[in-house]
Amino acid sequence: MWSAFLTSYILTYALSKNIILENNTSTSMFHEQQIIFSAGFNISRILVPADGNKYLQPDTSEIPSVFFTVVDPKLEGGSCIYVLEGFVSFEILEGGRDTTADYSFDNTIYFGAKDGLYKYHPDSLSAKKYGLFRDDIIQLQKANGTDEIYILTADNKIYKIERNGTVKTRISDVVCATEFVLDTSNNLYYVSCDLKMLNIVRRDGAVINLANSILIEVKDLVLLRPAFVMEESIPILGDGFLYIVNSNGSCDKKDFYINDKPSALSIDTALYVVAALKGKIYEFNVMDVLLRSMFGVSSEWPRDITKIIMLIIENTRDGLFEFYRNLSKPDDI
Repeated sequence: MWSAFLTSYILTYALSKNIILENNTSTSMFHEQQIIFSAGFNISRILVPADGNKYLQPDTSEIPSVFFTVVDPKLEGGSCIYVLEGFVSFEILEGGRDTTADYSFDNTIYFGAKDGLYKYHPDSLSAKKYGLFRDDIIQLQKANGTDEIYILTADNKIYKIERNGTVKTRISDVVCATEFVLDTSNNLYYVSCDLKMLNIVRRDGAVINLANSILIEVKDLVLLRPAFVMEESIPILGDGFLYIVNSNGSCDKKDFYINDKPSALSIDTALYVVAALKGKIYEFNVMDVLLRSMFGVSSEWPRDITKIIMLIIENTRDGLFEFYRNLSKPDDI
């Protein structure tokens, strides 16, 4: 709880102060000194679980666990999930496609693979089969605060798995999807197969089509798991531009454009961002920059990442202050 309190305090501070940064004139946000891992193949998925106990380290030079999926045609299922501990990678699940965890402090890790769901066992750095079903999973996400896990299968259908993996329900409002993401309130956002347009299936059952939104001209949509401080919204990259999409269907285009399109990106923690590009994993330690700023120490840091994180934090100002107030209640500390 204290780690969440400290996280909220630092992010709240960031809203009221200007971060002291040296100008970086580079046209790319990816620099060699930020590489923490190199693979010989493309990295298709990446996740730093949003657990404050993991990324709020006393020494900000330490890195939390980073889960990533390497695409290798020679492997069974064409892919493999690894975990990066420190700067050492460990193979976890051959045939694994995606990794998920919710935003709680429990933070159990689950994997989606060509033959169903798996659960991570950190003590043995292994994965064991979870549940009764053996769907060919290409993407998954754990719902926040429940045992529900949403999966996207190879036939473009979305299902909800619950009750310890024993019950599977088709999300009937989704006819065909190419990708999806849940926000922290468990509203479901997905890209349709036919029109390649974003749609929302709200937790209350309402279905919203964004065909007439400002996204109508966007050709390339990339949905991102939201940072843990975001409420009722998700960030997306549309033709390289950052948009914030709200669960009521409203959409806001931000003044941000990314030159190099990463193959995978995790902003779940908000304070420690990782991205994959051309088989390499890059780290962006937002916590380190904010702490330096609090003590008046300037930092040379990629302005693109600074901007995307601060835009997301600014977008969640009201929710963040409410989160901070809730954590400050005596009964919760």
